[in-house]
Amino acid sequence: MMNGMQILQEFVTDPHRCHYLARETATLHYFLAPRMTAEEYEALMNSGHRKFGPVYFRPECANCVECRPIRIATADFKPNRSQRRAWKRNQDLQVRFAPATVDTQRLELYRRYHVAQNTRKGWEPYDGNAEEYAFSYVNNPVPNVEISLWEVNSKGETLRAVIHNDITPNTVSSIYHFYDPECRDRGLGTACILHSIELAHNLNKRWVYLGYYVTGCGSLAYKANFHPCEIMDASGRWTPFENEEPHEGARILNS
Repeated sequence: MMNGMQILQEFVTDPHRCHYLARETATLHYFLAPRMTAEEYEALMNSGHRKFGPVYFRPECANCVECRPIRIATADFKPNRSQRRAWKRNQDLQVRFAPATVDTQRLELYRRYHVAQNTRKGWEPYDGNAEEYAFSYVNNPVPNVEISLWEVNSKGETLRAVIHNDITPNTVSSIYHFYDPECRDRGLGTACILHSIELAHNLNKRWVYLGYYVTGCGSLAYKANFHPCEIMDASGRWTPFENEEPHEGARILNS
C-alpha cells in the first residue's frame, strides 16, 4: 500500500452493459479511499485509474480494452480552428477559479445538462441530488480547482459552464464538465477544456488528463481533437495518438 492511501472498501462489479459501447459487457474494479495524496493519485492514473470524489475505478473487462486514458501535452498544444472559434466566442464570459462547491445554480445546471444529454444521446436519466454532487466533486481527497464560466450583465449573473479538475504534481486532470444546453452554439464544452489547458500552463503542469477515450463512443470523441495527445495502450504505455481507428486487439472476442 502506498504511503498515505487509506482504502476502506474494494470490490469488482458483476458484468453489465457498457455505458460507452452498448454491444459490450463491462466489469469495473472499484475502491473507496477517503485519504489519498496527489502523488499517489497521479500514479494510479498512470495505471489506468480514474475517480469521482473518494471513489476510484478502472475497467477490467474480459473482452474489450477500449477504455484508454488520454492526455494532452500542455506545452505543445495548439488549438485548431474550431477550438480558437470556441475560445473567442466565450470571451464575454467571466471565468472563476475556486475549490469545488455545491449550490442551487450548479445543481440546476447539472440537472438540465443531463436531461438534454438524455434526450440527445440517450444517456441514463439523472436522479442525483446535492449529496451525490458533493460526494462526486466536492468531498475530494486530492487538491482540486473548479473552473466556472458566468454570463454577467445588468440583470445579474448566470452560470453557463463548469469543469472540475484534480491537481497532481505533473497534471491537471479534468474530471467532468457540464454546460448550459441552451447555449450549445457557444462551444462551451470546448471552452472548458481550453481553460483547463490554460490552467495547466499557468501551474507549470506537463499534462492535461481527460479521462478515458473510447473508439466508437460519440460522447467521448471530442477528446481526440486536442493535439498533440497521447493514449495509453493495453500494456500501460503512453504512446502518441494520431487517429481514431480501432487499435489492433481492441476487442478480443467481439467484433
